Amino acid sequence: MNVRWKVLGVLVFGLMNYNCHAMQTENTIKLSDGRILGYAEYGDSLGYPIFYFHGGQESRLSSKFMDSTAKKLNIRIISPDRPGVGISTYQENRQFLDWGNDITELADFLGLNKYSVFGLSGGAPHVLACLISDSSRIVNASIVAGATPYNYKGTLKGMWFPVKLIHWFASWKNDKQLRKFMQNDFDGLVNKPEKRIKQFQNYLPAPDKKLMTEHPEYGWEFIEGSKESYRQGIDAVVQEWKLYVSDWQMELNTIHSPLNLWYGSSDKMAPTYRGHYYKKELPKSKLKVFENEGHFSLIRNHLEEILTELKSTHNNV
Repeated sequence: MNVRWKVLGVLVFGLMNYNCHAMQTENTIKLSDGRILGYAEYGDSLGYPIFYFHGGQESRLSSKFMDSTAKKLNIRIISPDRPGVGISTYQENRQFLDWGNDITELADFLGLNKYSVFGLSGGAPHVLACLISDSSRIVNASIVAGATPYNYKGTLKGMWFPVKLIHWFASWKNDKQLRKFMQNDFDGLVNKPEKRIKQFQNYLPAPDKKLMTEHPEYGWEFIEGSKESYRQGIDAVVQEWKLYVSDWQMELNTIHSPLNLWYGSSDKMAPTYRGHYYKKELPKSKLKVFENEGHFSLIRNHLEEILTELKSTHNNV
């Protein structure tokens, strides 16, 4: 009997260790320039590797909701913090293209020869940076409700006014108003999180409002991931917003890799016009527009489909 209990104890301990390994949220590596890059892992630690690039004012913790779906699909989600966010070192004079080098170093550290990448919202330019830097190792790539370059006509078309306002603040040479906005955002997340949940439930487009009302836990998860983006202060968030409205220094016509574009018809943060822009500029891209999906609801309601597509071609490589 004692032997049975010992065996059971070993099995339970091993399972606990496996689960902990599958969801590690404080991982770090030291990059070649001395910076620290932090990252979290979710899903199946032995599964097919997919890098996820979080949205603006989010962090590595923002992909926690993917854990169970990734486990089900035998996928390993690797979610890094961008410079100055969470536990990653701030990078002076950062450009989007630098991200491609960071991910190449992280992939080398993890021993990954092939992997897929995808990004939500502000993660879009980071996906593009990887395709420019190291496309030979990327099996598949997706942009979900992605941001687009600021220097094309109609970049703010169809966008919700509060989001337009942030873009305008970011485009001003003096960043005083932008910093004030981001500080207020952080203060609200910390001091009045219940108010933020109510805002989600009352003011977002219908699909997102429905999602946050039926699943308020999603709102709380978002808040935790967003609070972590400010862990070192507001500097990195301000810096990234300035990058969104600056020259991305990326020639999209040099990207010849397949790219999946996912947009929701009711999204007012990344309107479908942005998807059509990418479709025009990226000859090998494939655009999917989903009716009655918003900025938050799209990735929640279609996560399994998104991940399956990202994994689908890896056996053919």
